[in-house]
Order: sequence, then C-alpha cells, then structure tokens
Amino acid sequence: MKASEGLDREKICRAFSKRVKAIRGERQITSERLSELCEVSSTFMRQIECASRLPSLLVLVRMCNQLHVAPSFFLGECLLWDEEDEIAALDNKLRALSPHQFRTVIGTINTLIGRLAEIEEP
Repeated sequence: MKASEGLDREKICRAFSKRVKAIRGERQITSERLSELCEVSSTFMRQIECASRLPSLLVLVRMCNQLHVAPSFFLGECLLWDEEDEIAALDNKLRALSPHQFRTVIGTINTLIGRLAEIEEP
C-alpha cells in the first residue's frame, strides 16, 4: 500500500494484521501467548490478526514492547516514511539478529562508513 492510495479502516486493518503475524512468527510467539503478554483476550488478538479489529493505543504499546518493535513497524504501510522510520526499521532488524550476526553486521557497517569517509575526503 502506498501513501498516495486512499486509506480506509479495512486497508489499515489488513496492513496491521500482516505485520503482526509476520513479527509474531519471526519471534516464534503464539497468538495465545501474545494475547497473554499484552493483557487482552485471545479472541481479541485473533480478531486483530484476522484484520477485523485494531488495537487500542495501550494495546499497541504493549505489543510493541513485547515484540521489541517500534510502532512504525506495524503502521509502516499506512504512513509516509521518513529518515526516523528507516532508522527504526533497521533497529528492529538488528534486534532480531543473533549476537554473532549482530557483530558481523556492525563490523560491515563500520567498514562501509570508513570507506565512505575515505571516498568523500579531498
């Protein structure tokens, strides 16, 4: 979904639902367990995942905290992206890595930044 497309509740529910299922699967958390962690009924969580309901702001914050993602992760397809959103998305990806993968990625990033600095120097 692009920001230029008309947004309605159904589209937002579908985009949100897709993100919830994806991150829950990545984190290997059942819908039942996520509902417990977020202090909502399992029925309500299933309704969110079936794109028939949206969470309240309080439940959204709980979901973000339990799944270690920024709110923009869930809302990304519905919002205009800016630099802060890109940084938050990258942060979420980094947090999902194993310690070994994390060190490898950080080393690679530091090398790239060093090379970019060399290229830009007169």
